Amino acid sequence: MTAVKRPGRVVMLVDNTIDGDSRVQKSARAMAEAGWEVHLLGKAPKSGRDEYGIGPARVLRVPLKHLIVKKTLRLRLHRLRYPLAYTAKNRIEFKQNQVEVDRAELQVGSIGDAARTGISRRRSTRGRVPHGVQRVTAKVRRSFIAARSRQTPGALDARVKHDGVLEDIEARFWRAVMGDRAWRRLDPLPFRYEISFSAEIDRLKPDLIHAHDFRMIGVAARYVARARRAGRTIRLVYDAHEFVPGLNAPGKKWLAAQIGYEREHIGYADAIVTVSPALAEMLEESHGLTERPEVTLNAPPKLVPSQRGAWASESGAKHVREACGLDDGTPLAVYCGAAGPQRGLHTIVESLEYVPGLHAAFVINNLDGAYVNSLRERAEGLGVADRIHLMPYVPYDVLVGFLSTADVGIHPLRKGPVNHEVALSTKFFEFMQARLPVAVSDVKAMSDEVTRVGNGEVFRSEDSKDLARAVGLILKDRARYTAPYEQPGMLDEWSWEVQTEKYVALYERLLKDLG
Repeated sequence: MTAVKRPGRVVMLVDNTIDGDSRVQKSARAMAEAGWEVHLLGKAPKSGRDEYGIGPARVLRVPLKHLIVKKTLRLRLHRLRYPLAYTAKNRIEFKQNQVEVDRAELQVGSIGDAARTGISRRRSTRGRVPHGVQRVTAKVRRSFIAARSRQTPGALDARVKHDGVLEDIEARFWRAVMGDRAWRRLDPLPFRYEISFSAEIDRLKPDLIHAHDFRMIGVAARYVARARRAGRTIRLVYDAHEFVPGLNAPGKKWLAAQIGYEREHIGYADAIVTVSPALAEMLEESHGLTERPEVTLNAPPKLVPSQRGAWASESGAKHVREACGLDDGTPLAVYCGAAGPQRGLHTIVESLEYVPGLHAAFVINNLDGAYVNSLRERAEGLGVADRIHLMPYVPYDVLVGFLSTADVGIHPLRKGPVNHEVALSTKFFEFMQARLPVAVSDVKAMSDEVTRVGNGEVFRSEDSKDLARAVGLILKDRARYTAPYEQPGMLDEWSWEVQTEKYVALYERLLKDLG
């Protein structure tokens, strides 16, 4: 039930298509249900611009506008190295087709009138180029096309190069010249979001902008700065989902751009929130903040027993065990979230070799692609292909109930990256709300929490035998690991309902002048 309407219009910004981003969806819906007018602005999918609702919140997804950007150092140098290269591979095909046309012309011209039967006395001689000239022209053109074709692959490779000596030189130079402003030359993608979203923000005239993740802090800050210059006050909340210096970056140049981009704009925020205590502390220290960011855990809504089984997949499955076609006596582990090597899903597949009879369900964002196909191949090679079950995402507000029929939740996150070590991820809390014992890799924040609570086991990252050990212990005495969930109020701490209260208090403080 929607609360009494509160004064103030909120625009939330996110740099993705919103699908699968449960934190963004939950926060938009929660603030709208708390009484604010909420508009969530994101990137349009390939199908194009669209609008829909998440509860009382309105969603608008717009296509990103194209932008001609300055050439990188690598592209400029490669242009000198490959001056004849075509700008696109398909140009090679077009030009090679021209070679075929030339060849056909030469073949016809070489026989000339000798092939004519004499049935017609008329002959088309006007404009005919002597055969010798045709041969020389065709040879020159063929050689030129071949030279350009040979240079093209090398030139085009520069466009996808993200890390190397040239990129490092470029990053160092522009950072020395421009400081944090160097992102303008190193990664101008934020400008695409800015020119794509600004007109919509203008139309909505927000009183508060809630910028989700680092890519949106600059878009929001620059809009807020322009509004304040025009005499209008707009409040800005920065929702930091990750520690930018610890991102899994495609290269130093890209990472330098993101660090500078966040650092330049974070000072425009009225308040900062983030996803874990460790990350809040890191943000406070790295940015010299005057106050520690508010922590809003990325927890799911509580599981309401009456809602269990109210939703069904396209195949008619109401919960994960049914989706796998398994009876209640078959042990079932589950993973939910993105599929990628850094998530360690291969460790789960490999662990099945050491836990006879155990099945594993993967509720993932992508059922195809190189990594997911490698999981299938690995399972086939180990003889456990019939014990893995791949299925697509289910809506965030029914996911906890969907997962609750499994026996154990596994989070095999790879150890090492900073954001992995400080993460208290969504799936971690989803397993808890589903009252599942958990097996987590030895990344610091989550392993510390499991040890403190006693609701699971910790295993060595990417060690399939140790994961099998942890799962074996849980299956042997499952009641021991679910006992903490029975303590009064234990699950309340890890619910979205409690986290929402922090957002509400923050919005009330920032928008109190509108009351």
